[in-house]
Amino acid sequence: MTSTPLFSLLIATVRRHAELERLLRSLRGQTLRDMEILIADQNPPALLQDIYTEFSDLPIQAVRVPNKGVSQARNAIISLARGTFLAFPDDDCWYAPDTLAQAVEAFRRHPDAGGILGFWTPFPNLPKPNGREQLLSATAMFSQGGTCVQFFRAEAVKGIRFDPRLGPGTGLPYGCGEDTDYLLEVHKRAPVWRCPSIRVFHPSPDTHLPSEAKITAYAAGRMFLLKKHAFPLWFRCANVLYPLCMLPLEALRKGRPAARYRWRMFRERWRHL
Repeated sequence: MTSTPLFSLLIATVRRHAELERLLRSLRGQTLRDMEILIADQNPPALLQDIYTEFSDLPIQAVRVPNKGVSQARNAIISLARGTFLAFPDDDCWYAPDTLAQAVEAFRRHPDAGGILGFWTPFPNLPKPNGREQLLSATAMFSQGGTCVQFFRAEAVKGIRFDPRLGPGTGLPYGCGEDTDYLLEVHKRAPVWRCPSIRVFHPSPDTHLPSEAKITAYAAGRMFLLKKHAFPLWFRCANVLYPLCMLPLEALRKGRPAARYRWRMFRERWRHL
């Protein structure tokens, strides 16, 4: 391949088969087909071979990488990306047919943007959001910046890498934050906009509550990230108190398990403050 694709889609995947198949099926159905797909495959050899065969019509380049966490997996394939725009879809998310086309249009509307954030929903049949586009502050990244809705201009992210200390699978305590950390680094260089016309689908975390180990890891990752980027003490305290404020509402809506989840989140964030 010698031409420059419009989009490079970088996917780190481990222990998922049906989900990756769903994502690739959604990429096959894109109205914008000018893309390359780079897969950091952290699975045992040949586990995904049937998927690569099934989707041989797509421009897929699979790279075997050690299972040392999502950040190192993504870093292993970033240098291979040739697109004008980049995205890092989760291996369990999937796109609407016009997701990539809408992302390109958003970058055209905002030529100074280094990053564009789409809109996440768990159900494709929900109506399209009609909110206005917003220029985002650094603090807004924590509520609106999940990996699967992030799209970047390649020239704005040149040289930026994911922090290998952050994210699941590293063996370190910090089980999240790699996506927000990357977004914050981009935000230091160029504006980041939220554009609700870009739809991405992802299973809802409300369908099952995280394990205690995951709550602990996510709390450690978030508080580490807040310190790394020197967010003010008031914002760090707000992050600690948020689950405590949500606890009564969650208890009324979803019962004791949800209340225990919020209490555990509060305790772990407080511990890492």
